[in-house]
Amino acid sequence: MILTMKKQFLVGAFSLCAVGGLAGCATSSEPSIQKVPMVQVVDESLLQYADPFIGTGGHGHTFPGAVVPFGMVQLSPDNPSKGWDWTSGYNYSDNQLLGFSHTHLSGTGVGDLLDILVMPFRGDYNTRRDNELKHVVSEYSHSDESASPGYYQVGLPQEKVNAELTATERTGVHRYTFSGEEDAKVLIDLGYAQNYDKSVATFMRVLDDNTLVGYRISTGWTDYQPVYFVAQFNQPFAHQFYKEGEALAGPFINAEKSEVVLNFGDIADKALVAKVAISYVSIDGAQQNLAAEVADFDFDNSKRQAQTLWAAQLGKFKVTDDNEQAKRKFYTALYHSFLAPQTFNDVNGSYFGADGSAHNSQQFKRYSLFSLWDTFRALHPLLTISNGERVNDMVSSMMAFYHETGLLPSWDLMANETDVMIGYHAVPVIVDAYFKGLTDVDPEALFEALKASAMQERFGIDLFAKYGYVPSDLEVEAVSKTLEYAFDDWAIARMAKALGKEQDYAYFAQRAESYKTLFDKQTGFMRGKTQDGQWVKNFSPTHVDHRTTDYTEANAWQYTWFVPHDVEGLISLFGGEAPFLNKLDTLFSTDSFMEGDVSPDISGLIGQYAHGNEPVHHVPYMYSLTSQKWKGEQRIKEIRDTMYRDNPDGLSGNDDVGQMSAWYVFSALGFYPLNPADGQYVLGTPQFDTVELQLPNNKIFTVKRVSSGKAPSDYVKEVTLNGTPVQMNTISHSDVMQGGELIFSF
Repeated sequence: MILTMKKQFLVGAFSLCAVGGLAGCATSSEPSIQKVPMVQVVDESLLQYADPFIGTGGHGHTFPGAVVPFGMVQLSPDNPSKGWDWTSGYNYSDNQLLGFSHTHLSGTGVGDLLDILVMPFRGDYNTRRDNELKHVVSEYSHSDESASPGYYQVGLPQEKVNAELTATERTGVHRYTFSGEEDAKVLIDLGYAQNYDKSVATFMRVLDDNTLVGYRISTGWTDYQPVYFVAQFNQPFAHQFYKEGEALAGPFINAEKSEVVLNFGDIADKALVAKVAISYVSIDGAQQNLAAEVADFDFDNSKRQAQTLWAAQLGKFKVTDDNEQAKRKFYTALYHSFLAPQTFNDVNGSYFGADGSAHNSQQFKRYSLFSLWDTFRALHPLLTISNGERVNDMVSSMMAFYHETGLLPSWDLMANETDVMIGYHAVPVIVDAYFKGLTDVDPEALFEALKASAMQERFGIDLFAKYGYVPSDLEVEAVSKTLEYAFDDWAIARMAKALGKEQDYAYFAQRAESYKTLFDKQTGFMRGKTQDGQWVKNFSPTHVDHRTTDYTEANAWQYTWFVPHDVEGLISLFGGEAPFLNKLDTLFSTDSFMEGDVSPDISGLIGQYAHGNEPVHHVPYMYSLTSQKWKGEQRIKEIRDTMYRDNPDGLSGNDDVGQMSAWYVFSALGFYPLNPADGQYVLGTPQFDTVELQLPNNKIFTVKRVSSGKAPSDYVKEVTLNGTPVQMNTISHSDVMQGGELIFSF
């Protein structure tokens, strides 16, 4: 049940400094940040519109469990099934559970985490332990399963228990209500692993009749991932340790894989509450986290706190509209947008660094899980609007990663660089934060880190510098890398200009135009070249081979448009607006057939446009920079309606740590960061009658759609900002953050 209640409290926020585009960057001014209080009315009725089950089916790869915004703990159920559609540990198509683990990934294409598995059960462990799966398995029904932001519930009839989960930032809180007279038991399994993960060392010790501590060290997608925990129960237990099913005596266990069965006896008249805090640094850190966040065993109080946090976060966007389905999609997209990056430090400031050592910082909150190839496009720009107060800490976290490794993160998973995708996309995120006045990190230090990432001698970056493009005969995914490196270099050039670094500006501005070298005027596609400047032979724009061709999870149809920093230049390459528009129209209207090893990432097809993957997310908004803006509006509405649905199989592809969801949020508002590092938003078409954005300094930015005249159109006729017509189909970030009214007239 969602309680309807309103509360008022102060939230830290930042005032924003607007800075112009590349050509207009000052050489001596430096954006500054200033913390100011913000009063926000919290309306918990909004929670009814966010459905954590959306995206848990199909290829969405999200999880339904309990978490608070940007929380370290994601306490969620895990199925026994393995495979690509279980990278979050859960898929709605399943009906069996192994238990509830405390760390999960939302919407990723690779699986890991799922640490500290807890399973309530009945009966003899050796009998209940499945011989093949090596786990206790219990069936459940979706008819007795529910979830809302910060809360999850499921009934396990075989165990005669109702399981409820909630969370604080660093602690998972469980409530198990057993029925019947058979002994209530809880299994904690540190050897449990799915997908790429594997435990390499585990430890548990019973401290007293109510407390267990331990750690799990694993490898997989992350090379080295330690997790420490403390588990406290409101009822005393007897315990039995196991090493892969073999009983071991004593107060502790140390093994590659270990389990413990806690026996609470007959507690049918009492609710069993467990609170499990984690740390990536130490058992002591986990104990401090627990003491600071969950002082008692009041499950309902922890649940209320989680709901209040979510109501405050979602309440920054207030929708007025009769379309209930669209509101469910919108608030669920917001919910998924605020799961990551995740808090990574303990309450005392300690965190596990990318150099494998423990560090401590009281100056900033350390974040991890930067899926930057995905999230630089829309998620991070969204956070500059919704959570500007967190951006400086995120920049500081990336800089800490740089100081620990010598490079900014590319795809950072629990302080491990996975190197799983291309580009150096911490660059546009940092540059965007700098020009929006959201970071106080020394700009000279920032530029040093940006430049270091751009001057690496791996992943073809050295070849890019040498040849002016990445040669296809020397490096895989050469076209995609050339295009993405060029964009990142445009962002570096913009910052170099602002800092008065004319030589660096000229160098990176030239590299930013490297995309032009791979445009084949004869075919109208971005196409691979060899080191001697010859076009790659046997070219087919519909050909795909997963991570082995010139394109990353895509083909030439999809990557040809990745020039977000110079749409005008791309139009010129096509020979003008008319041939550009003709090609863009054909992208959406041509046959969706693709040849080769088609990755499941390439999904959500409209013609050859593949919304289920990120490289094309900006493409519909390219129409807005032409004379046929209405065509973009048509495609945006089509994508909103068909690629996002309010059911478990509601996403057309992996949510990718919130990027798919952030696209929907922006596109429902009516504008989008086509170039996510220039501080501009390109106008589209709003979905709702009214949306109010709660901003710092208690300002409100309102977006409205109104009918003009007696014959309203399906397309936008005029847009005004505070009564003044909008020119060039763009508004700036500073326009939004100053508050005001954006009206779309139809």
